[in-house]
Amino acid sequence: MNRRSILKIAALAPMAIFAGLATMGAMAPAHADAFPSRPVTMVVPFTPGGPTDALARTFANALHEQLGQSIVVENKPGAAGNLGAAAVARAKADGYTLLFASSGPLLINASLFKNPGFNARSDFTPLAYIGEIPNVLVVNAKTEANDLKSFVDSLKNRSDVSYGSSGNGSTNHLIVEKMKKDLDANWVHIPYKGTAPALNDLIGGQTTFMYLDVLTAASHVKSGRLKALGIASPERSSVLPDVPTFNEQGVPSLNRGVAFGVLAPAGLPEQEKQTLATAARKAIESAKMQEFLSNQGVQPGSITTPDAFGRYIDEQIGTWGEVVKLANIQPS
Repeated sequence: MNRRSILKIAALAPMAIFAGLATMGAMAPAHADAFPSRPVTMVVPFTPGGPTDALARTFANALHEQLGQSIVVENKPGAAGNLGAAAVARAKADGYTLLFASSGPLLINASLFKNPGFNARSDFTPLAYIGEIPNVLVVNAKTEANDLKSFVDSLKNRSDVSYGSSGNGSTNHLIVEKMKKDLDANWVHIPYKGTAPALNDLIGGQTTFMYLDVLTAASHVKSGRLKALGIASPERSSVLPDVPTFNEQGVPSLNRGVAFGVLAPAGLPEQEKQTLATAARKAIESAKMQEFLSNQGVQPGSITTPDAFGRYIDEQIGTWGEVVKLANIQPS
């Protein structure tokens, strides 16, 4: 190799090194920014310690295993779940803020509030439907009836029938209003500030019956403090498998419980949507999550895609809206 060739190679060497570094620099951000590259916040629009919060935190752990990133659960309670849901609706649509929603803010509040602060149909990207906890009709342990039909028949000529709920517009209020309409009954609704005081009065005999989520009801039924007469669900519950459904007993009911799902702000890019939806579905179908759902009485259902979840939201907003009208509840 002559001296001129050596000098030419020496002159080109720094350029080659620079080009290589530039190529590496161009590749590095693409790898570093692969979604998700940092923790994801999941907003729960209710207080810590409740059933929604417990389910959300279990799901967050399962989702973490699928995404390889921390899922930070942030509780933002207030206005029947509206405050937390509205915060997510306003968040940047980048996949790093999610909403863990239940029936109230997602399906019912559109009919209960003139301005909940968001539009459940258009302000979110549905990602995954998790399941539904059905309600069970429970009565005081001293009630003579042992099945739903004989109990309903026993109420026909009574003027003192009352039922408690956790508050106006709750699922355990609206379901009874639908049942009242179907049976042309005139039962008195007593709204409480939460499930616990309503349950205490039922156990004490101050009210006649109550719809209660199957998980809360189970311990009281098994201890003998309450009787469970019927499950308001298309299928029996794994938590109270001996209690027949309303359908089995030929009594009309709205077969709806408390549903749960995960959403992101509207406008989420397709790649992030698919990543989150796939990870969420795998998390839900994991052995640990399935065991937890079964123990909590959550029925997964057959909604397994974001599009199907979106159609479910549309349908349920309409269904609950009709029941709110039946109950003559004016939006606040």
